Amino acid sequence: VRAVVTAGAPYIAEAFNVALELSKSNSSSLTEGCDIPKLHFAGERDNLVTVDSMRELCEKGGNGKFMLHDQGHLFPTRSARVKEVLDFLEMALSEK
Repeated sequence: VRAVVTAGAPYIAEAFNVALELSKSNSSSLTEGCDIPKLHFAGERDNLVTVDSMRELCEKGGNGKFMLHDQGHLFPTRSARVKEVLDFLEMALSEK
């Protein structure tokens, strides 16, 4: 995995705990996943996941960029936001 883009994804502490345990049982480390560039979108009108939860995921997941859009629980569809996703992916995938 070279880049991650999420929208409406909540922070779930248990998922990080499982990842930590898995990293202990094999040769990888938890920090390997933290280095992957991430773009997290949160919708101001999301009725399913709070903006605070999505912001916490961005902060605790490592190497993340948080962006707030004016829509709901979805990937933003306005052209300016779609361009931001494409620019992010182009940047992330061009890195070595």
